[in-house]
Amino acid sequence: MFWADKVASEIISSGKYKPYWVDDMKTPSGRVHVGALRGVVVHDLVYKALKNKGVKAKFTYVFEDHDPMDDIPSYLSREKYEKYLGMPLFKIPSPGPGFENYARFYASEFEKVFRTIGCEPEIIWTKDLYTSGRMNDPIKEVLDQASEVRKIYEELYDRKLSNNWYPFQVYCENCGKVSTTSVTNWDGKEVTYECALDKVKYTKGCGTKGKISPFSSKDNIAGKLSWKVEWPVKWRVIGITVEGAGKDHMSSGGSHDLAKLVCERVINYPVPYPIAYEWILVGGRKMSSSRGVGVSAKEMLEILPPELIRFLIVRIKVNTQINFDPSAQDTISNLFDDYQRAASAYFNKTDQDLARIFEMSQIGKVDKPPKVRFSVLAQWVQMPNMEDEIKKEGLERWAKYARVWVERFAPEDQKFTVQRELPEEAKTLTEKQKNFLMKASRFVVSVKDPTELQTKIYDLGKELNLSSNETFEAFYKSLIGKDHGPKLAWLLLSLDKKFVIKRLEEASK
Repeated sequence: MFWADKVASEIISSGKYKPYWVDDMKTPSGRVHVGALRGVVVHDLVYKALKNKGVKAKFTYVFEDHDPMDDIPSYLSREKYEKYLGMPLFKIPSPGPGFENYARFYASEFEKVFRTIGCEPEIIWTKDLYTSGRMNDPIKEVLDQASEVRKIYEELYDRKLSNNWYPFQVYCENCGKVSTTSVTNWDGKEVTYECALDKVKYTKGCGTKGKISPFSSKDNIAGKLSWKVEWPVKWRVIGITVEGAGKDHMSSGGSHDLAKLVCERVINYPVPYPIAYEWILVGGRKMSSSRGVGVSAKEMLEILPPELIRFLIVRIKVNTQINFDPSAQDTISNLFDDYQRAASAYFNKTDQDLARIFEMSQIGKVDKPPKVRFSVLAQWVQMPNMEDEIKKEGLERWAKYARVWVERFAPEDQKFTVQRELPEEAKTLTEKQKNFLMKASRFVVSVKDPTELQTKIYDLGKELNLSSNETFEAFYKSLIGKDHGPKLAWLLLSLDKKFVIKRLEEASK
């Protein structure tokens, strides 16, 4: 059984997670990397699996736009953004026009990607949860029970917290930063705080001390709960009953363990059904949005069709790492091959699990993919006059991605260009190879079937006592200046007949 179907069955049969509200969250701290797509797709799959079983379900995605900027991505100007370090993302200017702030800019970019690959959650902004007043009651509960929260931290992390530590951070009334503030007292109505000069390494506080209400309103956001406490509070405020996270949060002693204890001992809310999922790695490296490490989610749409991006995630069990390196020689061609095999299982009703993976990878209408392999298509797009064949095979859309692969990722030995003049490499041909080309020139332009043409070329080489390598090398050196190349018959058929005859005659002299 497909893992998401199994999860949906467990959720329903338990009777503990009604109403079925699936959620995921992300801080839009920069260009969101492809790894974050796994979270969205994992939750989307569970949401859809629930609906497939005939129950009502809801799917939301929370953009944590109130979190502070704690690093400057490598692609942004440090000079421009350094002064905003420590400030909430919604107060930082957008890097591009047309957006209200920094968070909206990067969240919008990521939202476009996940909607393109078939995920349609309702969007929630954490800032709005605060300014709507919905967070105020739980903030009071948490502050009133700060001693219990301290105990939870101390038990879980085996470290002592001072009696004046509170899980709340104020937005400094003077400098606007939140990373640098610490609350030291709560009197039931207001918190006492200090914006410390050296609380964090990446920015300085201003030294301001003050006393304000921790409660936000439509016109003012006072501050935020510490993230590990805020997470379970958002579960309760929104009504979430199903939410997972990456393995770092879900491991023993991680953020989820603390959130569970806050639910049980502080805010009295049932812990949502947990889903622990592994990371997507690029070349074995974990990615980071704030540091600009890894392939961005937006860039993925340039590299792969939407259904292939989804398939990349859907096909791997949720507790298994996905190592995706588009620059590795066979990564992308193998992915296309695997997708075609899954399609075959679906349409031919052979492998039930693989068929379900294909089905859950679809975006809207289920279409049969082309039959031509991506590796062949990558050769075709480098040949002249192949547009008709590409169109005939329904490959126009995939051809776009094949061209991207050739331009950006293909190793040099898989790239080729038909040379306008006789390549220098042709001067190294043996007399036997030259004789072979002269004889071959008499029939190569008259045979239209690629299989027949390939066979006739091979047979002629064998007749003239040439090895297979010598036979095809003669053509490749004469046409593209290399000792190897794409399937020869297709290359010859893509070329102008007069050009082929003239080139073979030149090479055979």
